[in-house]
Order: sequence, then C-alpha cells, then structure tokens
Amino acid sequence: MNLTRSERWKLSALVLAMVVGAVFVAVRVATNERETVDARQSESVVESSLDSPPELAWTADVRALSDNEGDVLLSMPSLLDQYYGYSGLLDAGTVLIAATGYPLPAVDLSSGAEVGAVTLVGVDPDDGAPLWQTPIGRVSQCAPELESVLLACWGDRRVVSIDTSDGALVADVGTDFDVNGARIVDQTVFVSGNLDGTPVLTKGTPAAVESDFRRTFERSGDFSSVYVTPDRKSVMLTSRGDGTPQYIYTIFDLDSGAEVFAYEGDSVRSVGNGLWLSSVGSESGTVGTQNLLAADGSTIRAIPRPSYGASMYPSNPRNPPPMFLGDGAYDPDTGDELWRNPAVVQSEFSGTQSALVAVVDRVVIVTDPEAKTLTGLDIDDGAERWVTPWEDAYWVRSGLTDGKNFVFGDYQARIPSTPAPVRSDGRFRNPKVWIRGTWSWPRLRDT
Repeated sequence: MNLTRSERWKLSALVLAMVVGAVFVAVRVATNERETVDARQSESVVESSLDSPPELAWTADVRALSDNEGDVLLSMPSLLDQYYGYSGLLDAGTVLIAATGYPLPAVDLSSGAEVGAVTLVGVDPDDGAPLWQTPIGRVSQCAPELESVLLACWGDRRVVSIDTSDGALVADVGTDFDVNGARIVDQTVFVSGNLDGTPVLTKGTPAAVESDFRRTFERSGDFSSVYVTPDRKSVMLTSRGDGTPQYIYTIFDLDSGAEVFAYEGDSVRSVGNGLWLSSVGSESGTVGTQNLLAADGSTIRAIPRPSYGASMYPSNPRNPPPMFLGDGAYDPDTGDELWRNPAVVQSEFSGTQSALVAVVDRVVIVTDPEAKTLTGLDIDDGAERWVTPWEDAYWVRSGLTDGKNFVFGDYQARIPSTPAPVRSDGRFRNPKVWIRGTWSWPRLRDT
C-alpha cells in the first residue's frame, strides 16, 4: 500500500506522541463502508488502511538537521528558550518543522537549560531529511498550529514570520510591548501581549503587525491578558478576580470590538459550534460545576456530571459527531442533550476525568482503568456495543484511526499472549505491534 505525503505525516504525528517503548495497539471496530468524514475530524486520522502493522520508516537525527555540534532538538513549538531534555515537531502539512539550538550547561534538566539562538528546520516527512534551515534568533515559542503557509514565532518584544514552504524569513519586527502570542490567518497577523500590565492586541501584516489596528484593554486587578481566536471571530480578556471565582472573562467581537458578554468563573473555553463551557469551583483541583453557554453568554444548561474534557482524541465518524461534555453527548449547534452514559467518565484522585479515547465510525471508545476494559458505545444513543478486557486500560494514550481501526500506545511495552485488536463484537483479531525507541516514524507495509 502506497501512502500519500499527507498520510505519512499523520502517521508521524502518532509516534511523536508515544513514549519510549510504548506499544502500538490496533483496535478494530467492524462497521459499514465509511461515508464522508466531517471536516472537523481530528488530525489523528489517516485515509489509508491501518490493517497492516507499521514499520520503522526513519529516525530523526539532530546531526543531520544541524551543522552545529552540540545542538539539540528543542520541544517545538513551545519552550524554545529552555531545554528540558525532550523535543518535538510541528506539523505544517507538507513539511514537518523542527527547532534546533545550543543549550548552555545545566546542573539539573528539570529546571531547564537556557537556549540561545534558534534555527528552524523543514523536515521531509518521507525520509526525515532537512529541506531548509532558517536561523530566527532567540525566541520563546511558535504558534501551536498553522492556519496558513506562514508560521509566527515570538520572543521578548519581537515577532518573526516564516514561510514554511521554503523556509524564507518573511518578517522580523519589534514591538513596544511584551508579546505572549501570535497567529497568522492567511496573510493577517494577530499579536497579543501586554504593556506594563495593560493587555494589547494588534492586527496587521507580517511586516507591519499594527497596520489594521492596535487595541488596549482596561487592566483589572493584578493580572490581565488577552487571547484572540480568529476562527471564532472573538477576543477573550482574562482578569484575575478577588478570590472566588478566580477570574473574570470578557468576550469581545473581533471585528467591531464590541463586548459580547462577561463571565466570572474559574474557566471559560469555546466548545461546539460557537458555544462556551464555563466552570466554577475548580480552584481546589476538582472540576467544580459546569454550564454550557450560548454565543451571547446566556446559560443553555448545566452539565449534570462535569469532568475534565477530552479535547484531543482521534475521531473519524461517518457523520458529524456530537459534543462530549461530562458523561453526556450534546448537539454542537444547540447544546441539546442527546444521551448520557456513566462510562464516558472515570473518577481519579484529581476529580472526574473523561474516559473517551476515540470515536471510530459509529462507535465511541472509552476506558475503565478499574475494570481494566475498553468499551464501545453507540454514537447515536450511548448504548453499550461491546466490552473487552485490557490490562493496561489506564495508560491508553494518543492514537490514530482510519474509521475502522484504532491504533494507540500503552505503558507496558510488551506483546501479550492474547492477540489484538478488537472488533465490534468484542473479540480479538490480530497481534499487537510495537516499536522501540524515541523519534520513530511508522510506514505501512506495501500490500
């Protein structure tokens, strides 16, 4: 089976998330032929079949990506000014982006080693070879995802824009405020930060980040910050409260600057299609209570059994999936409750957590660490389809799906005598596959 470039980097993303010695486990969910996949599906999805085990394709080698002896791979896209002994890559579609730098000696890596100038490297997802190298100086972070061919990175009071197709340095501009975030949508740059505690937001071009506007927001208390979400056409101003609740959130319309609503609580985050999930009472480390809010901030409903959400999981449904909050499934447009099942959450020391690990076609896969099982729930009504034993259910991590199989990593790093994966009837099918070593990329065997 020949994979496209897109399919190869999606497979690469899986292995980046696996720890050393993690096991690749293929869970098969037998379903009908897959229909059109919703555009909002997770990036942990491949269009090719995962029936065949992956093989090692290539291993990243900093010596091949950097000309400077002593350089290391940094944890791209964040913590680029400190090195803690681990690294990462950023997916840019047709290329993977690595960051290299020289760390100063550190007695204890847990406290981080200071890194000076950073070089971004375009990596070919086919063989791991460097495509281009672009020095960008000292920066602290790059945007966590690409919303155009341009990538924004920042540090201190400067914003750097790089063309990821060829590594060209498009712009390197200074600011008079401390930058804490930058995003590029098409050719438009949004930069957020603060000036002596006053939140600042600018919109412009890579070479002139304030050419469209510069807005400042009233400072409240001893902490205020601003965050922009261009895809939601909104700006969130966060200020520290005077105790309980912890924060005051004010949502503004990105285009007009008009205030949409204000909310006092411990957290507010966007969910569904224009909805918001608010939390109160989470300062002690528990979940507290949660409410689902409409686009104007009005309360739609309380979430009966709140939990920390599973924001990242592979999803390849035949139709648009519901929104999973707490132990229930909800309509992402209206917030209407569709069904509830206690198996969607699990209790841990820090509070109730989501047990959701994947959505594969019409099956929602959840884990139960105490019972040591994986369970498949019907996506339409939450009814149990199958339950199958899994000794290491607590450590199901990351994953990929092709709409039929779910491939994931666990902690035991061994091949059990009982073969896997699991079909919709709960029976095992094929043996588990595993790959040792850090920075290993899988390639499916030709068939």
